[in-house]
Amino acid sequence: MKPTLFITLFSFICLGLFSQNQIEGKVFEITGKGDTSALPGVLIKWLHTGKANISDEKGYFRLAVDPSTDTLVYTNVGYKSDTIQIDTTQRYIVLYLSEIKTLQEVQIKYKTTGTEFSMLNPIKVETLGQRELMKAACCNLSESFETNPSIDVNFSDAVTGTKQIQMLGLSGSYALITKENMPYLRGLASIYGLSFIPGSWIQSIQLSKGAGTVINGYESFTGQINTELQNPRNSERLFFNAYVNANARNEYNLNLSHKLNDVWSTGLLLHASSNPLKQDMNHDGFLDIPTGSQLNVANKWAYETKKGFEGQFGASYVTDKREGGQARQFLHHADTLPMYTIGINTERVDVFAKNGFVFKKRPATSMGLQLNYSSHTQDNFYGNTIYTGTQNTAYANLIFESYIGNTNHKYKTGLSFLNDNVKERFKDLDYKRNEIVPGAFVEYTYNYLTKFNLVAGLRADQHNYYGLFFTPRLHMRYEMNKGQSVLRASGGRALKTANIFAENTNLMASSRAFVIMPADFAMPYGLDPETAWNYGLNFTQKFKIDFREAYVTIDAYRTDFENQVVIDLDDNTQQVLFYNLKGVSFSNTAQFEFGWEAWKNLNIKAAYRFVDNRTSFTKGLLEKALVSQHRAFIYAGYETKDEHWMFDATLQWFGSKRLPTTESNPPGYRRADRSPDYFNLNGQITYAIKKKQEWNFYIGVENALNFKQRSPIVSAYYPFGPYFDASMIWGSVYGRMLYGGLRFKIK
Repeated sequence: MKPTLFITLFSFICLGLFSQNQIEGKVFEITGKGDTSALPGVLIKWLHTGKANISDEKGYFRLAVDPSTDTLVYTNVGYKSDTIQIDTTQRYIVLYLSEIKTLQEVQIKYKTTGTEFSMLNPIKVETLGQRELMKAACCNLSESFETNPSIDVNFSDAVTGTKQIQMLGLSGSYALITKENMPYLRGLASIYGLSFIPGSWIQSIQLSKGAGTVINGYESFTGQINTELQNPRNSERLFFNAYVNANARNEYNLNLSHKLNDVWSTGLLLHASSNPLKQDMNHDGFLDIPTGSQLNVANKWAYETKKGFEGQFGASYVTDKREGGQARQFLHHADTLPMYTIGINTERVDVFAKNGFVFKKRPATSMGLQLNYSSHTQDNFYGNTIYTGTQNTAYANLIFESYIGNTNHKYKTGLSFLNDNVKERFKDLDYKRNEIVPGAFVEYTYNYLTKFNLVAGLRADQHNYYGLFFTPRLHMRYEMNKGQSVLRASGGRALKTANIFAENTNLMASSRAFVIMPADFAMPYGLDPETAWNYGLNFTQKFKIDFREAYVTIDAYRTDFENQVVIDLDDNTQQVLFYNLKGVSFSNTAQFEFGWEAWKNLNIKAAYRFVDNRTSFTKGLLEKALVSQHRAFIYAGYETKDEHWMFDATLQWFGSKRLPTTESNPPGYRRADRSPDYFNLNGQITYAIKKKQEWNFYIGVENALNFKQRSPIVSAYYPFGPYFDASMIWGSVYGRMLYGGLRFKIK
């Protein structure tokens, strides 16, 4: 899919190819107290015709005009049916329904499996709610995907305890990771930053694969992961969580929220964790998990006026300290050599504001401004290797949203600004860059009933290093079988600066020399930016088996690099080479997923994913190292009828991975060419007491099958020798891990 094709198609669409004579509006309920709120599930139809539609979860509806009548009938269970005669030249109307007075109480309960996806959104978005995050020991964002088949979670090395994610067969640095829809984990925070968002702070996670929207920037190669923190307007007044595991890791979280009045609300999020126990379970002389502690605090304010103004603002601070490395020296260790120790010290400050205004006199029209500033400091050492850095980032995004003619033709447009000021020191060398990127974007959305949707976007950014570049994105959705089948297609381009040190700190825990092979000394690190096209298809089918809801979803995506900064571990076992791509690099992924409520309150999910990820290295086109070509996943969750007991279990199978070559090492320091496949089983039992206050007590196990990678560190007994390498990790560093905890809520 070429850039010219995208730009031509985008321009063609924006000329107004599509048109449809429709009326749309919103339905409100009038309560006994005279209050109004949006009403979903209302049937709206033209009198004496078969043309009808149903209002969505926000009360909105859309209906084609019928020339034979001008009378609408609208009805819903528990409400008085009503009719209205309208002028069919209108494009937007508001409808009201009143409660039936004789109806004493209607209680509607909807149980979620934890992960939801919309059949109406042209972009396939999975929403991971709090129920999903409660299925496992979700202590932070990096551990939030243990029950999701779309994201791989792996240890980055054998000594720092850091977990990293992979999406569509590529490193998590190729995904746009945002907080409150603003860029968050970028640059120096790209690896360790996943542990800076505690799981209990998260209200929901939105996960989308492939090309994202142009509104959030140009860096989304494989998708977007957006984290929404607890909103003080609708979160519990008090939430407390305590966690401890067999390694003595202990965590404490306290969330407080308070509604000051009808306009203002505030929330305070607190986190403290510690890992005090030194353990060497595989007896290689290195700590399996580093010791350390983290303190994390965030304050969030929200307001909503009756005049159309609403927004949020707040700040957060985190300090994280880790100490690892050798736990003891061996008898043959030279007295003149120190112990190999590791220190990772991070400090981060974030300040943000999101403000919006809704134009009440013009429906579906609003304006918003996003502002964010972050200061990130990193101070690390790995034996004799020192890496330090600071990054100050300023971000602004102004968005205006409205429609053309009618709300079948919507658009968003705006301006953005990004400034990254980065200073790094690796060993004895200093690296500096100051990226300044003003940009503009426009995104057009076309809706034809619920049958067809299209989102076409284009942004232009002026980069002080890379010059002017364009980012086109396109998403299409087609509905079949009365909304039970949906086919989606997407495509788009992305660009990013490769942060070669911050994104590869796991390689610093080795004796490898970092060798940069520059292409242009005017560029950051002397390397050109990374650019790629991503395009894919998704098919989702909903149906029923034995009268119970089920679904099948099939994904196929390809990421095709125009340019990439290649990390070459195969050319020389004593070096890691960084150079611009000379040849081809691509990642093809295909995933099949099936979900079903097999029995009442018993939900199962099964998935299989295939990855073909290849890059041109100095030794030819090779499979990407440390990526499973095959992965299978089975989840089962059961909740008792009285909602007191919840049982969750996840079994994953990881296929073989190619390992970086070690054939030039002496025999004692070589590893196999491929890893074996293995299984990982996690389980959890939760007991809930739901009264005015809610108590949850949970126990669980990670890696229940006790599978461990043997000898994860190459040359562990000689860490200052030429063959030491702690980055060859393909499996679990430690074995079975038991944990337990409690949650307490006051709503």
